[in-house]
Amino acid sequence: MLGHLNGGPKYTYIIWPGSDPSSTVGYRVPANDSFMQAAGSADAMTVEARLPGPDGETHLYTVGRPEPADGTTTLIPISDDRAVRVFSNEVFTADEAAVIFYTYYLTDAAAQPYVLRRLDLSHELSEER
Repeated sequence: MLGHLNGGPKYTYIIWPGSDPSSTVGYRVPANDSFMQAAGSADAMTVEARLPGPDGETHLYTVGRPEPADGTTTLIPISDDRAVRVFSNEVFTADEAAVIFYTYYLTDAAAQPYVLRRLDLSHELSEER
């Protein structure tokens, strides 16, 4: 599914744990407020996850490679008129993101060795394209 993202009109993909894993309709009622989402295109996308933090509360994070960002940023489209800016180590192809999503599907956690950068939801996270 991640390979179908094209930067418009197919911008986003999201998964979350369902309340009843034995039911094919269990996905309609989330088990908790954890989820993983991607936005952008198959060639350049960002992956975000809402996961429990060390304080026990859930937070929204951007997933990145463990190497330090080189300071450059990329604008990833999330709708026809909005985009998010991410660091160079936070841009993935669909194949790379699929590994992160699959691990989340199996474990409800972000894949290792990826790192999480907590997003500050008190500030606007997107900008006009």
